Amino acid sequence: FKDREMFRIDLRHITKRIGFREFSSELSDLAEVIIEATARLSHQELETRFGLPTLADGQPCPWCICALGKFGGRELGFGSDIELIFVYQTEGVTSGPNSVENSRYFGDFVRACLGKLTTRREGIFEIDLRLRPYGASGPLASTLEGFNEYYSAEGNARQFERMALVKLRPVAGDLKLGNLALQSRDAFVYSGIPLDVENILHLRQRQATELVPSGQTSAKHSPGGLVDMEYYVQACQVAVGHLDSSVRVSNTLDAIERLARGRHLSEERAKELSNTYSFLRRLIDALRVVRGHARDLTIPATESREFAYLARRLQHNSPEQLQKTIVAQMDIARRVWDSGIPQR
Repeated sequence: FKDREMFRIDLRHITKRIGFREFSSELSDLAEVIIEATARLSHQELETRFGLPTLADGQPCPWCICALGKFGGRELGFGSDIELIFVYQTEGVTSGPNSVENSRYFGDFVRACLGKLTTRREGIFEIDLRLRPYGASGPLASTLEGFNEYYSAEGNARQFERMALVKLRPVAGDLKLGNLALQSRDAFVYSGIPLDVENILHLRQRQATELVPSGQTSAKHSPGGLVDMEYYVQACQVAVGHLDSSVRVSNTLDAIERLARGRHLSEERAKELSNTYSFLRRLIDALRVVRGHARDLTIPATESREFAYLARRLQHNSPEQLQKTIVAQMDIARRVWDSGIPQR
């Protein structure tokens, strides 16, 4: 089902029946259906072995799955991974004869989900759990209390994780629990505590140094890459979101529109940001299609056959014209931090 639907959505985009935003939205809808079905199948399998996870009063233990990253923003593209956080209400035990603690049950639940979601090509609809509390050293699923403790002013979450939570969006499971996670997110992310912009710029410098091969330009991680646009918009949302709740949205283009509507950005600035962000997204998607995989986002040499394919894919008249566009758009993204972030 997943492969068939991805093929259908891809063809709708390739044949220009839908634009890029609709393409991302349809892929995100598909991902939600897949995640929900995978969760349902995984629970059926585990409940046969252990029974239902329960609370102290014997009631079923609520759980939810939250999306982050481009899935959270309904911005999936070719080769996007699926960033998730699994949350359950609290500790307890399961109701079956072979009773286990809820922590064991939900750990097995996440592993069952990972086993059922297979990918035909590396990086396409892969599940990424690295943004969960404590990352690789943390449990696969967190209690709501553990989620709240980690993502708090007194917790261990780092600044980039605070920014990443801008994208948090419940996609499966108990909506009431998902809303509680969103309330905790709002209290942490939109607390009014200022961001350390110098720390963000230091992180960007490290990414450009450590994640980009020497002498190459990455459409994602080099100065002026997509990450500059994403971080900048998230920083703007965090900066003003404690007073203007309308900017607390997970989609980047929606966020830019709302920042302009709230007069945190000028209309001209918002249009420039939207155009540059959209171009870099299309460039990265075109790179993934041309190369047939998701990992290598370095821009090929202008005189190469690969770059000529890229120019045609992006509907430019010549490789030289595309090269000029890339330079101009990445220059805008490179200078995005020069004017600072809005303050309230």
